[in-house]
Amino acid sequence: EAMSRGDDVAALAAIEKMGSTQRNDSRYVYFEARLRERLNQKESAKVLFAKAAQSANFHGWLAADRLNLPYTLCPLEPSNNRELIKKVANDGRIVRAFELFAVDRVTYALKEFNAALDSYSTDEKKVAISLALAEDWYDRAVFSMGTTPDDLRYYSLRFPLHHERHLREQAKINSLDPSWVAGQTRAESIFMPRARSAADARGMMQILPGTGAQVSARLGIPWRGGESLYEPETNITLGTAYLRQMLDRYDGFPYFAIAAYNAGPAPISRWKAARPSLEPDFWIETIPYKETRDYVSRVLAFSVVYDWRLDRSATSLTDRMLGRFNQAQRRAFVCPPPAQAKPL
Repeated sequence: EAMSRGDDVAALAAIEKMGSTQRNDSRYVYFEARLRERLNQKESAKVLFAKAAQSANFHGWLAADRLNLPYTLCPLEPSNNRELIKKVANDGRIVRAFELFAVDRVTYALKEFNAALDSYSTDEKKVAISLALAEDWYDRAVFSMGTTPDDLRYYSLRFPLHHERHLREQAKINSLDPSWVAGQTRAESIFMPRARSAADARGMMQILPGTGAQVSARLGIPWRGGESLYEPETNITLGTAYLRQMLDRYDGFPYFAIAAYNAGPAPISRWKAARPSLEPDFWIETIPYKETRDYVSRVLAFSVVYDWRLDRSATSLTDRMLGRFNQAQRRAFVCPPPAQAKPL
């Protein structure tokens, strides 16, 4: 159902009772602004939107859209010092790690890689991760990166691109935004071709063998079994076609398609029926499954970062949620003073 004025007042009161740390999180700053906006408290809403827009994340970028502001993003890049790169590349532990990874001895590769990183400076760690990406070891850019605010600003490392040409081709064939496909793949597997989930979803876009067989039949291409899902080009071909199928099923609304890709169509039908008139941001925020709720906002935010990687400007996140790609506004990226910027 659509939210009533009483619902808005109750939700705002709940936010006002939060502790300062939680209330100052960009998620709740944004929703406090949205609620005040809906209650016709427009000036206080604008102040809160401006505050939230200082954060480089899903709610920060939605807030920027409300004020027609550029998107906050403050990237850092690994050192390009040749001597430093040479030193790390020639470290025996790093050499052994990459050789072991190449022959799929990942457990042993991790021991060598982690032993090297434990002794490295911050710059050396980022160089090692950059070298790992060159060896197609993409998940090191997440699991070895660290979690300090500065660590999170290495977007070119944390958001890798693998088989970019094929991804772009399949996105075009399926009339999908390539940044969305990249964001979805990053959320699913961090671009690791051999990724496999507990539910037996496989490969870069984490496709179940049953889904792979169905999509192959629909496309009229031979199905070569579940092992073929570990082949990047096969996986991307089937994954983008399935994503298109979900988008068509939900009338061109990406936020529904992303939720269905994660949770399956059955829960989406229930959630749509229960809340048919909610605006997209409120619908996402009230998804009953926490994993899916976080997943939808992550994929949409990751798409913005891939826009930065691919085009250095972004499709408006509000337009992206609603599938308005052809008429979408574009957002420039800016870096406000470090004390204000909060990374994704």
